[in-house]
Amino acid sequence: MNSTSFLLVDQNSVTRRELREILEYLGYKGLSESDNASDAWTMLRLKSFDCIISAWEMPEMSGLAFLRVVRTDDRYVNLPFFLTDSAFTKPKVIEAGRAGVTGLIVHPYQVETIKGKVAVMAEVMGIGAPSEAEISLEEGMKLLEAQDHEGALKIFEKLISEGESAEVYYNIGYIKTAQGKYEEAIEAFRKATQIDRMFAKAYEAMGRAYKALGRSKEAEESLNKAAELYLSTEKDENAEEILNEILELSPETVNVYNSLGILYRKKGDLPTALKQYMKALKIHPNEPHIYYNIGRLHVEMKDLKAAQSYFRKALTFDSNFKEAREALDAMELGAL
Repeated sequence: MNSTSFLLVDQNSVTRRELREILEYLGYKGLSESDNASDAWTMLRLKSFDCIISAWEMPEMSGLAFLRVVRTDDRYVNLPFFLTDSAFTKPKVIEAGRAGVTGLIVHPYQVETIKGKVAVMAEVMGIGAPSEAEISLEEGMKLLEAQDHEGALKIFEKLISEGESAEVYYNIGYIKTAQGKYEEAIEAFRKATQIDRMFAKAYEAMGRAYKALGRSKEAEESLNKAAELYLSTEKDENAEEILNEILELSPETVNVYNSLGILYRKKGDLPTALKQYMKALKIHPNEPHIYYNIGRLHVEMKDLKAAQSYFRKALTFDSNFKEAREALDAMELGAL
């Protein structure tokens, strides 16, 4: 019996059961299941898993979005993660690769296919005794938690000399920040993001290091990148915190107000979303996308007359704005 633990995520109970039965046949018993990505993310934070196998197509949060959420947490950057679907188009393959997928599995599932994918997982995990690097990293993290920054730094710098790692560079940056060595911290965070361009926490920490040096422009750029990554992986609370931090640096940043408008609209706080959009419009009164977003908001608020007005305004500034034109056409047909 194999003790490797799997988290199976799929809204379709039939395909989820098929996968579970194949894994059980192959000797795996540590199987946990979820029918949605949000609950799966909660399960992952409460319990360690050796591998995730998730359906691509799911409501609310897709398997791809779930993968991106997992990869933004430095604890799971190397966790084997497979996506499943009935077929994979070239764009899907490219998207999954960029997000850090371990492999793709097509269903209906075949025993030999799953067996082969599990072999890939074993290679990725390096199943066996922990390596010296893994032991050293764990020791460094313990020293970091104990506030022994110098001791932890020696271990992390030795690890970097043996092989680069985004997580280790991030930890070095964290220590340098705590020591007030912001230039060195920024360099470490930059190297972390060069290795892992989806490392939102590293961009966030880099932005704060720039902020400590009074370099507002660079701070805003790094924090913006972090906010974009958090929004793309549906970590709205993290994104909201950073967007408001950017406003403290630069109150006239139109993209931040627009992003906050989108965020509050997603949360269902329509009045606050409207306030943010109007602030963006005040700064940039000729931006058609802001008018369009306000129009969509008024549709949700059931104020169709106002919505039409804003869609028309968007077309005034961009006569080729396809989405605004389609929204107006839909309203005229009574489809909105």
